[in-house]
This record gives sequence, C-alpha cells and structure tokens, in this order.
Amino acid sequence: MNLRAIRRISVLSNWRFQILSQHVIIDRAHRRPFRLARDPLPFVATDVGTNLFVPTEDLDDLKDNLPLELRKRLSEIGWVEDVQPVDQQLKWIQTPMSLLPVHQLDRPGNLGEQPLLSPPSPSLSPTPSPTKSPTSDDGHESGMLRRKSNSGSPLYGIKRRAVFVPALVALLPHLASLVFSTNFAVASAARNTLSDLMRNDPALLTRPVFDLLADDQMDMSTATRTLRAFLHVRRMLPPAMAYHIFNGLAGFLKYAARRFEVADTFNHFAQTIPTLSKIGTQVSDMSTREIRRAKIEVFLIPSGALWFSSSAPAGPMFPRALGSINNPFDSAPSHVVSMSIIRLSQNMFFLAMLKRNPQDVQLVRKTMSSLVLPSRENQYNSGPLELKDFIPRKADSHSSDTLPLDMGLKSLSLMLSRSHLLVVAQIFRSTSRHLNDRDELALHIDGLNRILLAHGDDIGIVTQAMIGTNHSTAHIRPC
Repeated sequence: MNLRAIRRISVLSNWRFQILSQHVIIDRAHRRPFRLARDPLPFVATDVGTNLFVPTEDLDDLKDNLPLELRKRLSEIGWVEDVQPVDQQLKWIQTPMSLLPVHQLDRPGNLGEQPLLSPPSPSLSPTPSPTKSPTSDDGHESGMLRRKSNSGSPLYGIKRRAVFVPALVALLPHLASLVFSTNFAVASAARNTLSDLMRNDPALLTRPVFDLLADDQMDMSTATRTLRAFLHVRRMLPPAMAYHIFNGLAGFLKYAARRFEVADTFNHFAQTIPTLSKIGTQVSDMSTREIRRAKIEVFLIPSGALWFSSSAPAGPMFPRALGSINNPFDSAPSHVVSMSIIRLSQNMFFLAMLKRNPQDVQLVRKTMSSLVLPSRENQYNSGPLELKDFIPRKADSHSSDTLPLDMGLKSLSLMLSRSHLLVVAQIFRSTSRHLNDRDELALHIDGLNRILLAHGDDIGIVTQAMIGTNHSTAHIRPC
C-alpha cells in the first residue's frame, strides 16, 4: 500500500456518510442501495463506562468528604444537590477538543450562546461532554432534514448511514501497520487517517480487529499488532475509541472463557490483557461497580497468587497449577510466562484504578491471598514463613539460583515483584489508618518479606519494599 492508496482510502472514508445522499437508480422493489451485509460477531461486547467524554471531578473543590462512588449513587437517585452553578467556561476549557468527533464541534454560535457542554445539572456527578445541543441547534438540524420549498431537491441529512465496503474495511489493519513505516510520508498519512477514524467512527475502525478474533479467521497476532498500532498513533485514545476497544476485548474474553474445547484460550488471554489493562483507565465513567456488573473482575483484578484459585471459572483459560513441563531445559515455561504477563497487567491496571479512586481498594481487601512468585513448583499457596527463613546465610556458588536455567524465571519474578510492591504501597495509601484487621495487614507484610527473601540483592526491590513498609507502619497499633 503506497501513499496514493492511503489518500484514496482517506477520501473514501470522509465521504462515507454522503454516498446515500446521491441520486441513485433503484429497481421496482425499491430496495435500498449499498446494502452490504456482513456476518455478526460471535461475541457480545460489554457495556462498561460511556463513549462520551466525562470530565473528572476535582475532589479538593468539593465541600463534602463523600467517596466518589457513593456520590454517584446519591446523584442518580436525586439526593445530592449542587449549591454552586456549573461553570460552562471552565468545562469548555477542560474538554479535549482534539479527541472529540468533528460533528460535535461544527455547531454554529459562540461559546457564550450555545455551549457544547450540557446545561447545568443539580447533581454532583460528572456530566458527559459534549451532549445534546441546545434548542437552537435542534432547529438548525431539523431545518436540514426538511425539503427545500423553492426547489425539488431531495431530503438533506436523513441518510447518515455510513457506506464503506468490506474490502476496504479489511485493509484497515494493514493501514495501521504502516504507522511504523520508515517512509515518513506514508507513516504520516496513515497516522492522520487513523486519527480521523478514531475520533469520528471508532466502530468502523475496530470492527476488522474484532473480525480477526472470530472463529473462522482467528489471527490473534495481527489483532494484537493492530491494537498496539492504535496506541502508537495516540497515547490517549478518544473516549469513544477506548470504549469500543475495552468493551469489545472484554466481550471476547467472556466468550473465550466458555469455550472449553479450545486449549489456546489461555494464550489468547495473555495476549489480550495487556492492551485491556492499558486502556482500561481511559474509559470514561468506569468504576468498580461497572466491572462487577459486567462480571469481568476475574480478568482485571489481581489476587496476589500466581495461579487461579478454585473460585475462578472452570476451563483452560484459568489454570490452577503449572502442570507438566514439556521441555525441562526451558528457562521459562510458556505457561509461567503467560501467567506472569496476566498478573503483571492486572497489577498495573489496579494500581491505576487506585490512583484515580482510592475507594476501589475495597474490591480486593477480602480477596487477596498469599503472594506466590513464578517458579517450577506446582503450588497455588506457599507455606508460611518461619523464623529460620530470615537467618542470613552465605549464597552457594553452585546454587540453582545462579544457573542459566533459572535466569528466565528470575526475570519474570523480578517484574512481578516490582509491580506487586507498587500495588501494596498504594493499598496502604488508600486504606484508612483505623485498620483493625491484623490478618489483612500480615498478609501484605508477608508478601513484602517473600519478595525480599527472593530478591534481596536487588537495590530497586529493597527500596520499593522499604517504601511499602513505611506506609504500613501507619496501620500498626500497639497491643
């Protein structure tokens, strides 16, 4: 695909809403032209968050100390009233115009007369922006839908259905791969085309990626590369784009978890969860309640243990142990690598959620288990630490820890340990100082001790463990 082909695709995509407004010759049955049918997806996307932009609230500007989740619930039933009017000028400034669709920005009028943001609401919950325009815009749009009285021209604005043939849609993953081209002109043209589609029609752009996840033509590697190309184009995706990708991938994982006859679902899970966790916090108005309602917490919430417990759904996607190792000379078994990627992605997702809303710590307070680091042992929970385990001892030069055979597992353990230390430190920051559950505190301290025993020679691990221990001292009460 050269530069000329990219420009043609860009022109056709920009005219996809105007094709049906042209004069066409129809048959006697008055069948609709350009009626292109395609097979439905085998999975149903979830509905977590919203595809509109929702401004985040500044907790310092609120007079009450209610948690954000509780404030949202009260605003839904009308128990909270805003004592101050909404500053439309401030909301206009906070709205990222470069991430919003073009059709929401081409309204006539200035900011003071016809703001894009919704009118002031008595609730304290964030208001999606932009929403439905004022009445003057409605009248303008309705005028576009009426036939002109002084001419016999057809109706304008009614046929707003996009027309983009499947042959061109199938080229979009290949177009996404061109953003890494060494030719600057080709990479720039591909980036501009993808940016326009991300803002204006994310469903069209993500549909070929989800088609690659279907049964007949599953190509997980191509789908993963395409999603990474999207994140390469824009680090912060438009709200609608992040919504479509997150819910589509979550729906695919729920569908794949029910396919017991496919043994590759675990690898598909490991390839999908990094992208899911990376864009999860970009979805507008997403909360832990939405995750629980969609029943996808098993995919996103860490548990501390390496392998899944008996409470996880049955199937090959949720292994309980390592199982048999095909190649004993492999430095890192594939199942251990996939499981480490899953747990690492879950830790980073939950860390971002806690930084945005510290009240989400309640989601894992009763579900955390003892930490288990990657190893060749088939264990779900490790035994309790004894006092003799903390006695310093001289390392043996012929120890298995120094063999090249275990260097792959050690690298995986280091990455997982660093992410776990960050999560534990954030849990201590988010937990109330009046913590009375000593078992919960001991569980987190036990995880820090296991990491220090395994990687006490790493200065970064020791530093992060000291930070986590420093935060934990605020919850220790004298007997």
